Amino acid sequence: MSMLISFFGCKDSNQLENENSNQKFDWVSTNSISQTDLKILDKSNQVNIDQSEIGKDIHLSDLISEFSYLQLKNQEGHLLGDIDKILFTDSLIFVMDQYLTNTLQVFERRTGNELVYLEKSGEGPREFLEIYDFDIDREKKQILLFDGKLSKMLVFDFSGRFIEEFKIPIRAQNFRKTFTDEYLFYTANLPNDHLEGGRGCRYFVLNSGFEVKSCFSVDEELETYGNYFSRDYFSSDGHDIYLLPRFGNEFFKINSKEKVLSQLVSLELQDGIKKHDLVGDGLLFVDDRKEDKKFFSHGGSFVTSQIFGLEFRRFGGKSFHYFETIDTKERFYGAEFDFDVPGLSFFSFPISSFEDEAISVIKLNQLRNIGIEKFKTSLEKQGNLTPDLSNFLDNVVDFDQPALLIMEFK
Repeated sequence: MSMLISFFGCKDSNQLENENSNQKFDWVSTNSISQTDLKILDKSNQVNIDQSEIGKDIHLSDLISEFSYLQLKNQEGHLLGDIDKILFTDSLIFVMDQYLTNTLQVFERRTGNELVYLEKSGEGPREFLEIYDFDIDREKKQILLFDGKLSKMLVFDFSGRFIEEFKIPIRAQNFRKTFTDEYLFYTANLPNDHLEGGRGCRYFVLNSGFEVKSCFSVDEELETYGNYFSRDYFSSDGHDIYLLPRFGNEFFKINSKEKVLSQLVSLELQDGIKKHDLVGDGLLFVDDRKEDKKFFSHGGSFVTSQIFGLEFRRFGGKSFHYFETIDTKERFYGAEFDFDVPGLSFFSFPISSFEDEAISVIKLNQLRNIGIEKFKTSLEKQGNLTPDLSNFLDNVVDFDQPALLIMEFK
């Protein structure tokens, strides 16, 4: 069986745009911003995992009830180099390729056909230079595109038609629209000294008109595990916003209105990452972990209405995965997957979720060398070839074009 893992990239905050001048924000006029620290609530769910349990199997049949594969198809002349972020609705899939093409693309969920292709166009009105992040408003059927170079938010409808744009009064890297029509921005250490009271703030809350309401940081212990952060710092189930700090072992739900972090789980991994073991910083930290081959590093997270999942990548070892059902607190964790669901021959950790579903990215380029027919024969011998999987494999047009695994969790 084949397991293809898609990796989140990571950025060094020192490599991001470093603007010391406030000229870009001369238009900003603000009163002193209230700055608070987020409090951490509910530390009761602590899970202790022994070293012997790290490598055990996770049965996919315990997690997934329904699934389907979908290959995305670009129009002629368009390119999807990689997938750095996905959001979706019942009928549409929104994909950001942040580093290779710096585009935002919309695909029809039923067919995988490209419907919208937004690419950089310039510095003028209705134009953008570089997509840092995006979100969608499912109720208004709008796309929110954040250009961090020009510090503005562009709003499009789901068909790609431009609606309006707003200046953004802060330097930031990632954002999420909250269910209260506010916006939570993560600065990634970009300076915001032009705002009175903004020095040292990691997170900013903006109102529906993109005016700064407040800012805050979290416990410094969560923020000092190196300069690296994931491409998509926040995770979301489409309603609430979640945080898995880099090089941390705790998973939080963010309540920006009440200024609290609700801890969903804290994992204590034997020979895993612990505060007293954290030596070095940035690249030095990575080098140290490559040498000792035992510490867990950055990861990913997703939340559905039924379950949440965490992935901890490991230097010198396989990723460790943790899943917990929301109602019953049943736990599944380990480093290996048992592909005991017919037709589920690929799996990668989800990078997006909404309600009961989650989506991950599948790389098919290995099949170029194996050959579709040879691969199907091996699956048939294992009893894992279903008509749906066979039909999907027969219709693969481009081995370099990413495919999606759409899963419904139990």
